[in-house]
Amino acid sequence: MSFPYWRIYWNKSTGGIISFAGQTIEMTPDQIILIPPYTAFSSRLKENTIPASGYNLEGGIVEEAVSETDLLSDGAVLHLFIHFNLGMPYDFISPQLFSFKVVHDLRDDLEELSHSLTQNNEQLSVQSSLLIYKIIILAVSQISKEFWNLATTDQRILNVLREIEDHIPEELTNKRLAQVANMAVNSFARIFKEEIGIPPQQFVRERRVQKTSILLHHSSVPIDEIARLSGFCDRFHLARVFKEVTSYSPAQYRKQFYPKS
Repeated sequence: MSFPYWRIYWNKSTGGIISFAGQTIEMTPDQIILIPPYTAFSSRLKENTIPASGYNLEGGIVEEAVSETDLLSDGAVLHLFIHFNLGMPYDFISPQLFSFKVVHDLRDDLEELSHSLTQNNEQLSVQSSLLIYKIIILAVSQISKEFWNLATTDQRILNVLREIEDHIPEELTNKRLAQVANMAVNSFARIFKEEIGIPPQQFVRERRVQKTSILLHHSSVPIDEIARLSGFCDRFHLARVFKEVTSYSPAQYRKQFYPKS
Protein backbone atom coordinates (compact mmCIF):
# COMPACT_ATOMS: atom_id res chain seq x y z
CA MET A 1 0.00 0.00 0.00
CA SER A 2 1.02 3.63 -0.53
CA PHE A 3 0.10 6.13 2.19
CA PRO A 4 0.86 9.84 2.74
CA TYR A 5 2.96 9.38 5.84
CA TRP A 6 6.41 8.14 6.79
CA ARG A 7 6.79 4.73 8.41
CA ILE A 8 9.40 3.36 10.78
CA TYR A 9 9.43 -0.42 11.15
CA TRP A 10 11.44 -2.37 13.71
CA ASN A 11 10.97 -6.09 14.27
CA LYS A 12 11.96 -7.39 17.69
CA SER A 13 12.14 -10.88 16.18
CA THR A 14 13.02 -12.38 12.82
CA GLY A 15 10.56 -13.75 10.28
CA GLY A 16 9.45 -10.66 8.33
CA ILE A 17 10.31 -9.66 4.76
CA ILE A 18 9.76 -6.26 3.13
CA SER A 19 10.07 -5.53 -0.61
CA PHE A 20 10.14 -2.46 -2.85
CA ALA A 21 11.00 -2.13 -6.55
CA GLY A 22 12.79 -5.48 -6.70
CA GLN A 23 14.67 -4.84 -3.45
CA THR A 24 13.97 -7.31 -0.65
CA ILE A 25 15.10 -6.88 2.96
CA GLU A 26 14.71 -9.28 5.87
CA MET A 27 13.48 -7.41 8.95
CA THR A 28 15.62 -8.23 11.98
CA PRO A 29 16.23 -6.73 15.45
CA ASP A 30 19.54 -5.35 14.14
CA GLN A 31 18.01 -2.93 11.67
CA ILE A 32 15.35 -0.28 11.35
CA ILE A 33 13.34 0.26 8.16
CA LEU A 34 12.37 3.79 7.11
CA ILE A 35 9.79 4.28 4.34
CA PRO A 36 8.88 7.72 2.90
CA PRO A 37 5.27 8.69 2.06
CA TYR A 38 3.69 7.47 -1.18
CA THR A 39 6.07 4.48 -1.40
CA ALA A 40 4.19 1.39 -2.56
CA PHE A 41 5.80 -1.64 -0.91
CA SER A 42 4.86 -5.11 0.28
CA SER A 43 5.63 -7.16 3.37
CA ARG A 44 5.26 -10.83 4.17
CA LEU A 45 6.47 -13.62 6.42
CA LYS A 46 9.45 -15.78 5.53
CA GLU A 47 8.41 -19.08 4.06
CA ASN A 48 10.07 -21.08 6.81
CA THR A 49 8.05 -19.28 9.52
CA ILE A 50 4.68 -20.31 8.05
CA PRO A 51 3.33 -23.64 9.39
CA ALA A 52 2.44 -26.30 6.86
CA SER A 53 -1.13 -26.49 8.18
CA GLY A 54 -3.48 -24.70 10.52
CA TYR A 55 -2.02 -21.32 9.58
CA ASN A 56 -3.94 -18.13 10.27
CA LEU A 57 -2.44 -14.64 10.04
CA GLU A 58 -3.66 -12.41 12.86
CA GLY A 59 -2.12 -9.24 14.27
CA GLY A 60 -2.71 -7.63 17.62
CA ILE A 61 -1.36 -5.49 20.44
CA VAL A 62 1.13 -7.06 22.82
CA GLU A 63 -0.14 -6.30 26.31
CA GLU A 64 1.67 -6.44 29.65
CA ALA A 65 -0.04 -9.66 30.70
CA VAL A 66 1.17 -11.42 27.55
CA SER A 67 4.59 -13.07 27.55
CA GLU A 68 6.74 -12.23 24.54
CA THR A 69 8.51 -15.56 25.05
CA ASP A 70 5.20 -17.38 24.69
CA LEU A 71 4.33 -15.38 21.60
CA LEU A 72 7.65 -16.23 19.99
CA SER A 73 7.25 -19.92 20.80
CA ASP A 74 3.88 -19.78 19.03
CA GLY A 75 5.56 -18.40 15.89
CA ALA A 76 4.61 -14.73 16.31
CA VAL A 77 6.70 -11.95 14.76
CA LEU A 78 7.06 -8.98 17.12
CA HIS A 79 6.73 -5.76 15.15
CA LEU A 80 6.92 -2.09 16.23
CA PHE A 81 5.82 0.64 13.82
CA ILE A 82 5.63 4.44 13.93
CA HIS A 83 3.72 6.56 11.38
CA PHE A 84 4.49 10.28 11.14
CA ASN A 85 4.75 13.31 8.87
CA LEU A 86 7.58 15.82 8.46
CA GLY A 87 5.44 18.39 6.65
CA MET A 88 5.96 20.26 3.40
CA PRO A 89 8.07 19.83 1.36
CA TYR A 90 9.80 16.88 3.05
CA ASP A 91 6.85 14.54 2.74
CA PHE A 92 7.39 14.59 -1.04
CA ILE A 93 10.75 12.81 -1.13
CA SER A 94 10.97 10.27 -3.96
CA PRO A 95 9.77 6.73 -3.06
CA GLN A 96 12.56 4.78 -1.38
CA LEU A 97 13.20 1.99 1.10
CA PHE A 98 15.88 2.78 3.69
CA SER A 99 17.48 0.27 6.05
CA PHE A 100 19.76 1.37 8.89
CA LYS A 101 21.71 -0.53 11.49
CA VAL A 102 20.27 -0.24 15.01
CA VAL A 103 23.07 1.18 17.14
CA HIS A 104 23.18 0.57 20.89
CA ASP A 105 21.44 3.78 22.04
CA LEU A 106 18.70 3.46 19.44
CA ARG A 107 18.07 -0.16 20.43
CA ASP A 108 17.63 0.92 24.06
CA ASP A 109 15.09 3.54 22.97
CA LEU A 110 13.17 1.05 20.81
CA GLU A 111 13.12 -1.51 23.61
CA GLU A 112 11.94 1.09 26.12
CA LEU A 113 9.20 2.34 23.79
CA SER A 114 7.91 -1.13 22.96
CA HIS A 115 7.87 -2.01 26.68
CA SER A 116 5.96 1.17 27.57
CA LEU A 117 3.36 0.39 24.89
CA THR A 118 2.64 -2.98 26.50
CA GLN A 119 1.74 -1.13 29.70
CA ASN A 120 -0.42 1.59 28.13
CA ASN A 121 -1.47 1.57 24.48
CA GLU A 122 -4.51 3.82 24.93
CA GLN A 123 -2.77 7.11 25.69
CA LEU A 124 0.94 7.85 25.22
CA SER A 125 2.85 9.12 28.21
CA VAL A 126 5.08 12.18 27.92
CA GLN A 127 8.12 9.89 28.09
CA SER A 128 6.81 7.65 25.29
CA SER A 129 6.01 10.69 23.12
CA LEU A 130 9.52 12.06 23.61
CA LEU A 131 10.99 8.66 22.77
CA ILE A 132 8.99 8.58 19.52
CA TYR A 133 10.28 12.04 18.56
CA LYS A 134 13.83 10.97 19.37
CA ILE A 135 13.56 7.76 17.32
CA ILE A 136 12.13 9.68 14.36
CA ILE A 137 14.96 12.23 14.46
CA LEU A 138 17.63 9.53 14.77
CA ALA A 139 16.14 7.58 11.84
CA VAL A 140 15.54 10.50 9.47
CA SER A 141 18.98 11.99 10.21
CA GLN A 142 20.59 8.86 8.75
CA ILE A 143 19.23 9.59 5.26
CA SER A 144 22.14 10.71 3.09
CA LYS A 145 21.97 14.15 1.50
CA GLU A 146 21.75 12.78 -2.04
CA PHE A 147 18.49 10.99 -1.27
CA TRP A 148 16.67 14.21 -0.41
CA ASN A 149 15.65 14.66 -4.04
CA LEU A 150 12.29 16.28 -3.43
CA ALA A 151 9.60 15.97 -6.06
CA THR A 152 9.89 19.72 -6.60
CA THR A 153 11.69 22.75 -5.22
CA ASP A 154 9.61 25.26 -7.19
CA GLN A 155 7.98 27.39 -4.50
CA ARG A 156 4.95 28.06 -6.71
CA ILE A 157 4.26 24.33 -7.01
CA LEU A 158 4.96 23.77 -3.32
CA ASN A 159 2.32 26.40 -2.54
CA VAL A 160 -0.12 24.51 -4.75
CA LEU A 161 0.67 21.19 -3.06
CA ARG A 162 0.00 22.82 0.29
CA GLU A 163 -3.28 24.26 -1.02
CA ILE A 164 -4.37 20.80 -2.15
CA GLU A 165 -3.36 19.24 1.17
CA ASP A 166 -5.18 21.86 3.25
CA HIS A 167 -8.35 22.06 1.13
CA ILE A 168 -8.87 18.55 -0.24
CA PRO A 169 -12.68 18.57 0.48
CA GLU A 170 -13.14 21.68 -1.67
CA GLU A 171 -13.38 22.19 -5.43
CA LEU A 172 -9.78 22.33 -6.69
CA THR A 173 -9.94 23.40 -10.31
CA ASN A 174 -6.86 24.22 -12.37
CA LYS A 175 -8.03 27.83 -12.36
CA ARG A 176 -8.00 27.97 -8.56
CA LEU A 177 -4.64 26.22 -8.31
CA ALA A 178 -3.14 28.48 -10.99
CA GLN A 179 -4.23 31.51 -8.95
CA VAL A 180 -2.41 30.08 -5.92
CA ALA A 181 0.71 29.72 -8.09
CA ASN A 182 0.12 33.21 -9.55
CA MET A 183 0.36 31.78 -13.06
CA ALA A 184 -1.75 31.50 -16.19
CA VAL A 185 -3.78 28.27 -16.20
CA ASN A 186 -2.04 26.66 -19.20
CA SER A 187 1.44 27.57 -17.95
CA PHE A 188 0.59 26.26 -14.48
CA ALA A 189 -0.71 22.92 -15.81
CA ARG A 190 2.43 22.46 -17.93
CA ILE A 191 4.90 23.32 -15.17
CA PHE A 192 3.01 21.23 -12.59
CA LYS A 193 3.27 18.16 -14.81
CA GLU A 194 6.96 18.84 -15.47
CA GLU A 195 7.67 19.11 -11.73
CA ILE A 196 5.39 16.42 -10.29
CA GLY A 197 5.15 14.04 -13.25
CA ILE A 198 1.36 13.97 -13.61
CA PRO A 199 -1.31 16.60 -14.44
CA PRO A 200 -2.78 18.62 -11.55
CA GLN A 201 -6.22 16.99 -11.65
CA GLN A 202 -4.72 13.50 -11.64
CA PHE A 203 -2.70 14.47 -8.58
CA VAL A 204 -5.82 15.85 -6.85
CA ARG A 205 -7.67 12.63 -7.68
CA GLU A 206 -4.90 10.47 -6.23
CA ARG A 207 -4.70 12.58 -3.08
CA ARG A 208 -8.46 12.21 -2.59
CA VAL A 209 -8.17 8.44 -2.89
CA GLN A 210 -5.30 8.47 -0.39
CA LYS A 211 -7.34 10.62 2.00
CA THR A 212 -10.21 8.16 1.64
CA SER A 213 -7.95 5.18 2.34
CA ILE A 214 -6.66 6.81 5.54
CA LEU A 215 -10.18 7.49 6.82
CA LEU A 216 -11.31 3.97 5.94
CA HIS A 217 -8.21 2.49 7.52
CA HIS A 218 -8.13 4.52 10.72
CA SER A 219 -11.70 5.58 11.51
CA SER A 220 -15.29 4.40 11.65
CA VAL A 221 -16.57 7.55 9.90
CA PRO A 222 -19.55 6.68 7.62
CA ILE A 223 -18.71 6.44 3.93
CA ASP A 224 -21.09 9.32 3.07
CA GLU A 225 -19.07 11.57 5.38
CA ILE A 226 -15.76 10.22 4.05
CA ALA A 227 -16.89 11.19 0.55
CA ARG A 228 -17.48 14.75 1.74
CA LEU A 229 -14.20 14.98 3.67
CA SER A 230 -12.24 13.63 0.69
CA GLY A 231 -13.75 15.98 -1.87
CA PHE A 232 -16.03 13.57 -3.77
CA CYS A 233 -19.52 14.55 -4.91
CA ASP A 234 -21.15 11.65 -3.04
CA ARG A 235 -20.50 8.07 -1.96
CA PHE A 236 -21.23 6.76 -5.47
CA HIS A 237 -18.60 9.02 -7.05
CA LEU A 238 -16.16 7.99 -4.31
CA ALA A 239 -16.90 4.28 -4.84
CA ARG A 240 -16.37 4.48 -8.61
CA VAL A 241 -13.04 6.34 -8.41
CA PHE A 242 -11.77 4.39 -5.38
CA LYS A 243 -12.36 1.03 -7.06
CA GLU A 244 -10.70 2.22 -10.28
CA VAL A 245 -7.55 3.06 -8.33
CA THR A 246 -7.41 0.35 -5.64
CA SER A 247 -9.53 -2.51 -7.09
CA TYR A 248 -11.52 -2.43 -3.82
CA SER A 249 -14.86 -0.86 -3.08
CA PRO A 250 -14.68 1.39 0.01
CA ALA A 251 -16.69 -1.18 1.99
CA GLN A 252 -14.37 -4.03 0.93
CA TYR A 253 -11.31 -1.96 1.79
CA ARG A 254 -12.63 -1.10 5.25
CA LYS A 255 -13.56 -4.73 5.95
CA GLN A 256 -10.07 -5.90 4.97
CA PHE A 257 -7.92 -3.18 6.54
CA TYR A 258 -9.83 -1.42 9.34
CA PRO A 259 -8.36 -2.69 12.63
CA LYS A 260 -10.90 -4.52 14.75
CA SER A 261 -11.14 -3.59 18.42
